[in-house]
Amino acid sequence: MKNIKSLLLLLVLMTVGLNACQKDIVFVEGSGPGGTAPAIVKTSMKAKVNGVWVECEFAYAQEYVNSNGKKDLQISGYKNPKAFVFTWQDFKGVGTYNAADLISNASYTEGITDPFTQTYFAESGTIKITTYTAKAIIGTFEFKAANTVGDVKTVTEGQFTISLEPIPGPTPGQGTGNMSARVDGTSINFVGQANLNKGPLFGNMMTIYGTNGLKVVTIIVYNFKGNGTYDIDIDAQGGYNEDQSQTGSYASETGVKTGKLIITSSTSNSVKGTFEFIAPNMDTSLSTKKTITEGKFDVTYTTTSI
Repeated sequence: MKNIKSLLLLLVLMTVGLNACQKDIVFVEGSGPGGTAPAIVKTSMKAKVNGVWVECEFAYAQEYVNSNGKKDLQISGYKNPKAFVFTWQDFKGVGTYNAADLISNASYTEGITDPFTQTYFAESGTIKITTYTAKAIIGTFEFKAANTVGDVKTVTEGQFTISLEPIPGPTPGQGTGNMSARVDGTSINFVGQANLNKGPLFGNMMTIYGTNGLKVVTIIVYNFKGNGTYDIDIDAQGGYNEDQSQTGSYASETGVKTGKLIITSSTSNSVKGTFEFIAPNMDTSLSTKKTITEGKFDVTYTTTSI
C-alpha cells in the first residue's frame, strides 16, 4: 500500500494541503478575465486525546487498488504537529474495523521531533465507517495507543467527515499566472504560492507550488539557502499531479539527479526562479513519466516555525 508516511511529506501536507477541515484553506484567486474563484472544502476530523480535544486543521483520504485488485485506504488528519492516521488493506466499506490489527490499524502522533516516542500505535479500539459513497466517507473512532517506551494515549469521541471527490484548485485568469511550465511540451499557467518551514528537524524547507484546476506542480527545497542552484532530486524534490487519481501522481526519484531549480531572487517574503525536472509515476507498476521544462515562478511565501 502506498502510504504517505515520511515525516518530510507529512510536514508538507500540514502546510500545503489542498483540502481542509475545520479551518478552510483559501487559495489566491486568479484576478484576470477567466480566473476562477478558490476552491473551499469543508470536512471535519476531531477526537479527544486523554480528554483534550484535538480538532484537525487538515484531513484527507487516499484510496488505492492494490496488485491483488483489492482496495487499500488511508485516512489522515493533522493539527500541526499532531496527527491521526488510519490505514486499511482490503477495505470493504461500511462496517466496524479493529483499530489494532494487520488489516486495519490506527495511530496518533504527538509531534515530529522524535517519531519513536511521539508516535502512538493502537493496541485496542475500533474505527466505524457509517457512510461510504463516491463523494464522502464518514465515521467514528476510539482507541488506546502506546509508544515505544510504554506511554499510553486514550483517544475517545473521534469523528470524521471527508470528501472523496477531487478538489480543483483555482485557475489563473488571463495574464495573471505567477507560475508556468511546459508539461510534456504543453504550456500551462499556474496560480503559485510558497511556504518556508523553519525547524530543527529539516532546517529551512521551502515548498513552492502552483495549481491549475486539478493540476498541481510542486518543488520542495530540503535546505533552502536563498539564491543559487538546487539539483532535483539531490537538494530538492519535484512533483506533478495530473488529476489527483491513483495513477496521476509523479515525483522525482530520491538521489537521482533529473533537473534543477535556480533561485534568481529571494527576499523575506518572496522568491523567484526557474525549474525543470523529470518525474516518474509514483505508481511503480507504471513506466510513465512527466517531463517538466521551461518552468518559472515569481511568488510570495509565508514562514512557519515548528
